[in-house]
Amino acid sequence: MSTIESTVSMMKLMPEDSQVKVLEFAQSLLADTQPDPFAPLTAEQILADLAESREQAKRGECRPAEDVFREIGISHGFI
Repeated sequence: MSTIESTVSMMKLMPEDSQVKVLEFAQSLLADTQPDPFAPLTAEQILADLAESREQAKRGECRPAEDVFREIGISHGFI
């Protein structure tokens, strides 16, 4: 199964309001008015992001990835 086929099959399982959110996000990625979220970062930007994430972790503003993935799966009906 190709990536697009997998994506479409997952989308079909999602509630309609979630499908709309995914569509709106995809459209925002294609709009010329948005900054490119995939633009290359400088070393300084990466280090600044890492420093910020470490500070967030120190303040307890993080959760284990497994918990986040489980929550997303439940909220979208995959689990």
